Amino acid sequence: MLLTMVKISPSPGKQQEILDILMSVRGPTLAASGCLECSIYEEHDEEHIVLYLEKWQSMNEMIVHIRSPLYTRVLKALELSVRQPEISFYEVSGRQGIELIEGVRSPMASVTQGDT
Repeated sequence: MLLTMVKISPSPGKQQEILDILMSVRGPTLAASGCLECSIYEEHDEEHIVLYLEKWQSMNEMIVHIRSPLYTRVLKALELSVRQPEISFYEVSGRQGIELIEGVRSPMASVTQGDT
C-alpha cells in the first residue's frame, strides 16, 4: 500500500479555492482503479494548513493517477501555497489497528526502548 500526503499552506485568501480544487478531484480519484482513500483535512490554526491524503493499492496505480489529467488539478492547488508544499510518499508494508493500542496499554506489555 502507498500513502501520499500533501501539506499546503494557503496564500492569503486562497484556502477556499484550494479546498474547491481538491474536492473536485476527490470523487474521480476515489473511483480510480486501486484508490483506497482520498481525503482532505483542514487545520484550524493561524496557518490554516490543508492536508490532502491519498492511499493506493500499488505503485503502478498511483503512477497512472499522477500522470493523469486529473492530477493537474492537484498541481494547481499546490501552486496556491504561500510556501513550498510538503509532499511525502510512503510505502506501507503492514498495518495494525486497535490491537496495537490494546497490546501497548496492557498491564502485561513490556517496556520498549525509549520509554522513561
